[in-house]
Amino acid sequence: MIGRALDSNNDLLISEGRFRVVQDAPEIIQHVRTRLQFYLEEWFLNLNSGTPYFQQIFTKPVNLANIESILKVRILETEGILKLTEFSMTYEGGSSRQLSVSFSAETTSGTIDNNEVTINV
Repeated sequence: MIGRALDSNNDLLISEGRFRVVQDAPEIIQHVRTRLQFYLEEWFLNLNSGTPYFQQIFTKPVNLANIESILKVRILETEGILKLTEFSMTYEGGSSRQLSVSFSAETTSGTIDNNEVTINV
């Protein structure tokens, strides 16, 4: 697998006038991060694609088991992911309001360990 490299703001990385690329495990990690940060109905050309934050995650009362299940499925359905070996999530309230997901997985490019994705909520 090969893809265009993105920075922490999901902007394309360009070096010497060319797109930088990522491949293998780093590309899979970047793809997971992008999928988790992509909200359902965000893209007008495919309203059925994305993570259902407003529809199922940002609800009251909070159902942590449901949230964990949704996020695990999003990771497992990412191309290149074979198996989740570790998963945890934490929510930081207050002014930062961030949901952090940490995971390790077996992939088609080997094992990836302790990767964290932060979603600003």
